Amino acid sequence: MQIIVSTTSGVPLYEQIKTQVRAAIHGGDLRDGALLPSLRQLAAQLRVSIITVTRAYNDLVAEGLVANEHGRGFAVLPVDRAVATAALQERVDRGIDEVVTAARAAQVSRDDLLRRVERQWNQE
Repeated sequence: MQIIVSTTSGVPLYEQIKTQVRAAIHGGDLRDGALLPSLRQLAAQLRVSIITVTRAYNDLVAEGLVANEHGRGFAVLPVDRAVATAALQERVDRGIDEVVTAARAAQVSRDDLLRRVERQWNQE
């Protein structure tokens, strides 16, 4: 799992971390029982405060995605596939909203937007 944060984004750093870890869990990149990087390790890697990483991890604990296991660190909890699928679909919907808004602002036609989406879809 690779986490990338931006200090120029309007989104708080802890929120960026939490969002990317959550996506990795829902997407299956982090499986049940996997250990997250230690607080110190991730803070050093991202060059952020340990408090920032702690906040992100504690929020994930509150969401029921990870547990803080004494002596082991933060471990991924089992995820209900239906919940994960719903979360991923919600993420797609947010992305579509963002793309449509940007396309309208750039005066990209609906047909051109659909062609671009089709081209992107076929690249993989």
